[in-house]
Formats: sequence, C-alpha cells, structure tokens
Amino acid sequence: MPQLPISDEYFNRSAAVVSDTAQYNSKVRYCVFARQGGVLCGINHAVGFIEKQCLGPLTIHARYDGDPFAADEAVMIVEGLFGELVNLETTYLGMLAFSGASSQMDQIVKAADGVPVIDMAARHYPYEIIEQIAYAAAIGGAQGTSTQAGYQGVLRWLGTGKGDFIQVRNHPPFEFKLYGSIPHALNAVFEGSSIESARAFQKKLPHIPLTVLIDFEGRELDIAQQAARTFGASLFAVRIDTHGGRVHQGGHEKPVPELVEGILRNTPDKDAARAALAKYGFGKGVTIESVYNVRRALDQAGAPSAKITVSSGFTAEKVAAFRICRAPMDAIGTGSWVTFLMFTSDITHVFENGQWLPRGKCGRKDEISLPRLELRLKRN
Repeated sequence: MPQLPISDEYFNRSAAVVSDTAQYNSKVRYCVFARQGGVLCGINHAVGFIEKQCLGPLTIHARYDGDPFAADEAVMIVEGLFGELVNLETTYLGMLAFSGASSQMDQIVKAADGVPVIDMAARHYPYEIIEQIAYAAAIGGAQGTSTQAGYQGVLRWLGTGKGDFIQVRNHPPFEFKLYGSIPHALNAVFEGSSIESARAFQKKLPHIPLTVLIDFEGRELDIAQQAARTFGASLFAVRIDTHGGRVHQGGHEKPVPELVEGILRNTPDKDAARAALAKYGFGKGVTIESVYNVRRALDQAGAPSAKITVSSGFTAEKVAAFRICRAPMDAIGTGSWVTFLMFTSDITHVFENGQWLPRGKCGRKDEISLPRLELRLKRN
C-alpha cells in the first residue's frame, strides 16, 4: 500500500512495517460506528473510496446515505487485507463526518413540517467542501442550496435525470433547486433602495422568480407593500432578514396581547407556543411577530399570493418555534446547521486458521451493536 499524505502518519508507518511480511495479507474485519445516532451521509463515497484503493479480496457491508443509525451501531463492516486497509480509515471517517450535518438538516426539515428549507451555509465554510455540504443538506431533506457548485454536485450524485428532481435512498423523488434572490450588497449600490435593486434584478433576470429583500432600509412593512404595488403579480416573494440588533418596523420589544391570544387560540400545543413566543415571538431580528406583520402588510397591499421567505439564525429550535405558532412563512433559508460527527473504525476480528477470531481493543466488542447491513461489495 502506498503512503497516503491524507492519512494519519501512524497508519502510513503501520503499512510500512507490514510491507513484505505475512501480516500485510492478514484478513481483518473493521467495524465503523459513532457515539451518536443520526442520518448517515458520506457512506456511498466511503465505499467507493475503499473499493478504489484496494486490489485484493474485499467485502463491505454497509448502510446507505439517508439511512438512520443509532449510537454505537455499526454503519459499515469492512473485510480485507490489513496492508491495504490500514491507512484508509482517516479518509473514509472524514467522509462520514458529514453525517452530523445531514442529521442537523433532517431535524430542521422535520421541524419545518412541509415548509421548504434552503441550504445557505456555503459562506461559513471553506469552498473546498461546498459540494459536500450541499450533499449533506439534500440527504437531510433540504429542497435547495445557494451555490452552483453545491447544486450541480447534488444533481450529479442524486439526480434522477428529470430536471431538478433528486432521490435519496428509496424515498420519493423531490425537487432540489438553486436559489439566489437579492443580497443586501445589491441594494447598497442602488442607492440603498430595495425596490430599485429588485427592478434591476427583474430586468436582467426575468426568468428567475422575483424575491424582494425588505429589511435593508429598516422599513420592512413599507418595502413589502411598495414591492407589491410596484411589481404586482410578478412579485413571487419577499425575504425577511432583519438584523439581530434591531426590531423590525412596526414590531415590539415585548409581547403584544392581541397577537399572543390569536396564536394561542389556533395552536395545538399552548404550552409549547408560550415558550416559543417567549424566546422568538418579539424583539430584535426575525421574529414570529415580524412574519405575521409582513403577511398582513402584503395582504393589505393586494398581494395575498406573494410568499414570505425567512432567514437569519434558523436552527431546528427556532424553526419549530415559528411552526408551533403558525407563523405564515413559505420558505426558510438557513446557514446555521452544519456540524460534524466523529466516527471510529476499529479492527474487531482477524481471520486465522479458517475462522474469524475476536481481536479487538479491550472492552470494544461490548460497545458496538451489529445490525443487519446490506452487502455493498464483494470481491474475492
């Protein structure tokens, strides 16, 4: 096995130690698991990587991307020659680390309960992993991403060949789109006018549904209504991204009894709604109140079909809070979701004298749960 610069060096040195020895050809069994459960991401790439690196006999049983897994449960079992496998684990464990991201997105999507979620995390991470982040978002159920690289990567790996439709595991196909509305930067160069930047956007990109950013001037309600009057039926949506340092136009620092009472009348869980309102209902940034207020402003301006996209700090907890209070949002953009999950790969058995013998780290065999895994690859 050649030295791998992306491998931990003690694995490279182990490969060097066994080169030209009987131990190089020792058949071993690795079990791969994590201390936390979640939604698996990266296993398909890991299987492909191991297959490409190994020339000798190889058997891989594993789950698939998109499968749920439990803490301390094997997600992959690899059997092959020690000399070929020993310095691969650094790389394939890194691939599986995106399971943390897919698990977080899965929680956000479940909390959104049917409201489309858009991945906007690219700006927070090195560009080298944009495709993997978008892939993790798609595995977790997101319906779009904010970069061409991420979008194209997802279609390449998961696309059905029918437009924007992708398929994760055996779930029904769904659309995964490239999203890009209007940033604050564009407003800035159009004399700070959200309407003028939107007008320019529509002129140059008429094929893209128009979403007007409404918080730049600090007059969310006015801009929403002005957008409705200016663009009429061509206004697809407005986006609320109010800065966390101020209260939106028409908003309140403290609860408004009338809105609170209306929300509590219509929620299935009053206690959860009260807690949601206490933390996310009023005050600075994008709040439950701000979504209700913008919806009302659009309706009053004759734009009941215009949608509302929200962004800024939408974790699973915040999304769940907005949903339990039935905030009338139609899409959620979030960059607050990427985490990484640490996996472990250990030799648990060695094949000697015609049988598999336990040969693992003391205490390890009692930790790993061995579910039935699908045969992904077998090469004699």
